[in-house]
Amino acid sequence: MQFPIYEIPYLGNGMTIALDAVLHVIISHGIAIGVITLIVISEYIGFRKSSMDWENFAKEFLKVTIIIPTGVGAVTGVGIWFITSALAPNGIGSMLRIFFWPWFIEWIVFTLEVIVLLIYYFTWDKWRGERKKQHIYLGVSYTLLAISSAFLITGILGFMLTSDGWPWDKSFWSAFFNPSFLPQLLLRASMAFALGSIFSSAFLLVTQRNSAFRKEALRLFGKVSMVSLFGIIIFSWWYYGVVPSSFKTHTIFSILTSRFSQQPEIFYAINAIGIFIFFLFALSAMRGPVFSSRILIIPALLLCIGFIMEFERVREFIRGPYLMPGYMYANQILLKESSFLDKEGTLENSYWYNMTTNKPDIISQGGNLFARNCSMCHTIDGINGIKTKVKERPEDGIFVILGHMHEMAPFMPPFSGTEQERRIMARFLYQLANGKILIEAPSRFIQIKGGVK
Repeated sequence: MQFPIYEIPYLGNGMTIALDAVLHVIISHGIAIGVITLIVISEYIGFRKSSMDWENFAKEFLKVTIIIPTGVGAVTGVGIWFITSALAPNGIGSMLRIFFWPWFIEWIVFTLEVIVLLIYYFTWDKWRGERKKQHIYLGVSYTLLAISSAFLITGILGFMLTSDGWPWDKSFWSAFFNPSFLPQLLLRASMAFALGSIFSSAFLLVTQRNSAFRKEALRLFGKVSMVSLFGIIIFSWWYYGVVPSSFKTHTIFSILTSRFSQQPEIFYAINAIGIFIFFLFALSAMRGPVFSSRILIIPALLLCIGFIMEFERVREFIRGPYLMPGYMYANQILLKESSFLDKEGTLENSYWYNMTTNKPDIISQGGNLFARNCSMCHTIDGINGIKTKVKERPEDGIFVILGHMHEMAPFMPPFSGTEQERRIMARFLYQLANGKILIEAPSRFIQIKGGVK
């Protein structure tokens, strides 16, 4: 089944998905797992030590954070499904056919997470005395549910980079328990507790005035930060070790882009500085000085969020030119379809193009070919805009590049279409870059005087 192609102007399809997904990851990792687990631990410490400082801290912190995983986290999670269903329907449809049961179970688990967390919040003052242990067990059950959700999703995300033998054996087990599953799960857990410990430290430093308790709690969160930091380093190394060598070559480019990719020392220097600053924060928190911790907390928080963004960017980018390695290209064209489309034509076999186009011209033909081949990663003149990339190139030069772009940039899928369609798209891009085709409104082109029909 073919789906219509939607394009997000200026921002781009890929960036639209990425912004929502990264926000969801920060919430689902840092808040839903990291922060809530530390709140449960704080409640337990307060119960064991009969300390109202720990009890009140946990209670107040939960009041502030509960709306984030149950509200914003839920909305961004649903948003991922909504956005990908519209912008990458073939990809998400294929993934659902492989991972129906893990996703189905994960939806149930997430619903239970929200229910348990709300019960945990609303019973805090009611379950006291002998029922306090039950309340703590309820918090632990939430943490186990949150980790179970991460377990189910990580198998799917890992498959998208290290599909292992699935393209040949089509086995669910080889797809889910792929080579990067375990290191990625442990890496994500480390990132969750690193971010959770920083959020917890920030709330502690802003709200608590009892200096003795503040140092005690800061010392605990500092230890969590330090252990998480070493976990991130170790599991990143392990994770990177199982990534196919052909994908590793794209790592530097994915972050520095073409402008700085010839200076890889920038990549290593930024990451080394980030690790060092996070280490200083963890060490400062463990030792107890509040002043230095306050100075380092914001840089450490921004760097931790930056590392999560970097990880997600690298994971998504380096698997190019594939959405599902060995099966589907990033533009949602199946590998086995590519040779057929090269021979029989992309436009001829595009249901929605033939349904909506009465008078084919360079705009409708070229626009459809661009949307089918390129719109998942490129915009017309926004982020990663194609106009800038082909500007000042002759039409024949663009034509040649389209035929060899997968060789010039191995992370890009090959052009799908006949040689004549490649010529049509080259002409479309040339006219677009030279002002002979203008954008009147998002996704609407007009041809001005001087354009070639």
